[in-house]
Amino acid sequence: IASYNISLLIAKCGQPFTIGEKLVLPAIKEVISTVMERDPTQVLKSIPLSNDTVARRIDEMGADTEEQLCAILRETPFSLQLDETTTSDNNVLLMAYVRYSTSNSQEMAEEFLFSKYLVTDTKGQTIFNALDAYLQEKSIPINNILTCATDGAPSMVGRYRGFTTLLKEQVPHVLTVHCVLHRHNLVAKSKSPPLHESLNVAVKAINKIKAHALNNRLFRQLCQENDETFERLLLHTDVRWLSKGNCLARFCELFDSIVEFLEEVDAALGEQVSSSRCDIMYLADFFGKMNEVTLKLQGKGVTLIQSKAVIHSLTSRLDLYRQSIGRRQFAHFPLLTKVSEALTDERLLIYTDHLRMVNADLKIRFRDLLDLDVPTWVVQPFQADVAECEPAIQEHLIDIQSDDEAQAIFRTSGWGNMWVKYSQRYPALWEKARLLLLAFPTTYLVEQGFSQVLHMQSKYRNRLNLTTSGALRLKLSSLQPAVKKLAENHQAQGSH
Repeated sequence: IASYNISLLIAKCGQPFTIGEKLVLPAIKEVISTVMERDPTQVLKSIPLSNDTVARRIDEMGADTEEQLCAILRETPFSLQLDETTTSDNNVLLMAYVRYSTSNSQEMAEEFLFSKYLVTDTKGQTIFNALDAYLQEKSIPINNILTCATDGAPSMVGRYRGFTTLLKEQVPHVLTVHCVLHRHNLVAKSKSPPLHESLNVAVKAINKIKAHALNNRLFRQLCQENDETFERLLLHTDVRWLSKGNCLARFCELFDSIVEFLEEVDAALGEQVSSSRCDIMYLADFFGKMNEVTLKLQGKGVTLIQSKAVIHSLTSRLDLYRQSIGRRQFAHFPLLTKVSEALTDERLLIYTDHLRMVNADLKIRFRDLLDLDVPTWVVQPFQADVAECEPAIQEHLIDIQSDDEAQAIFRTSGWGNMWVKYSQRYPALWEKARLLLLAFPTTYLVEQGFSQVLHMQSKYRNRLNLTTSGALRLKLSSLQPAVKKLAENHQAQGSH
C-alpha cells in the first residue's frame, strides 16, 4: 500500500517517476537511520519504488479512477467542456472535462474525462469522432450529454461541419455554450485606432528593454537608483487573458523610469511613450477592470447564472465609466486620475467612444447569455411567489418552502448546493433547474489542464505519453483510487 500511496503522491506533484528511487527512498532511509536509529534495510525492501514500478502503479491507479468516473457517467446525465491545443512537441491534444451530480452528491462534481491526440487534423468531424470513439469504448451513452462548452473556433462551432453541429445531430437536446471567457477576451480587444497605436508604443518600449539582456540589466539598475517598488517589466503575451492588464499596470508603475531610460537608448521611442502617457494610463485602468471580470468568470463551480450576473454587471459598469469620464470624474480610473490635468476634451471623447464601442460589442457577443431566462425561484426559492410560477412546479415549490432543513442548507451553502443535495427529494424542481447549474459557461478547466500538460512535458519526461499514462489523470482528478483493493490484488497474485 505504501508503494501505491507514494506513487500517487508522485503523480499528484507531476514529478518524474524516477524520483521514487532517486529521492524518496534515500530520504526514507535517512529518516529511519538518523531519526529512528533503526536499520532501514527491511523497511525499504517492502516499498518498491523503481521507475517501472512507479509507472505501473500510476497506470493502475489512473485506470481505476477512470473506471470510477465512467461508471458514474453511464448512469448520470452530465455536462461537457472540451478544447484542443498544440503541445510543446507539436502534437494536437484534445482534452475534455465533465460536470455532474449523483443521487448522493452534496455538491456538483467536476472531473477530467480524457485526453487524446488528434493524429490528422483539427476539423469538427475529427474532434467529434474522437469523443464518440471514447464514449463508445467506455459504454457511456452519448445522450447523457446535457450541455457542451467549447471555444468559438470554426472547427468547434461551424454551421455545417463544426463539432457542435455534429453533436446536435446525435443529441438534439444538447445545449451548446460558447466559452464566456473567450468571448470576453474578444470584447476586451476592441480598441479605437489611437488607443491601438498607444498600446503598440507601450509594447514596443517593453520589448526594447526586455528583449536585450544589457538593456534589461541597465533598466533594473536605474529602477534601484530611483527607489522603484518594482525593477522588472512584464512581457505582454496576447494569448494570456490577464496579460495586458498586468503588463500595463507594471508599465505605469515604472513610467517615469521607462521614459528616462529610453531617452538614452532610443530618444524617438521615449518621446512616443511620453506623448502616449494619458492613453496608456487609461488602458491600464481599463484592462484592470477587464481582468477583474475575467477572474470572476474563472474557477471551479461557476454556473451560467453566475456568468450572466457578471456580464450584466459589466454592461452597467461600462455605462457608468463612460458617463463618469464624460463628466471628468475619474474615481473609477485611479491611474487616469494622475494625469487628469493633461487630459483634453479630444482624449476624453476617444475614451468615452471606446467604452461605448466595447459595451455595444459586449451586448452583441453575449446576447444569448443576457437573454437567458433564470426563474426567480431557482436562486430565491424561499422568497419566490408561488402564484407566479408555472403550475407544474407550484406544489413542489410550496413543499420546499416549508422544508426547514432545506432552508438551513440554503443559508449556509447557497442555492446551488441546496438544489444538488435535494435533487432526489424534489425531482420536478431539479429537472427545471438542472441545466442552469450543470452547464459549463467556460472551458477554464481544460485550459488549466493544458497548463499541467506543459508542466509535465519537461525535457526529463519527453517520452511520457500523457494520453495513455495514468499520470495526467491522477494529477487532474479529484477521485481517489482504490489503493487497498489494488494492493490486495497484487498480493493475491504473488508474482508481483
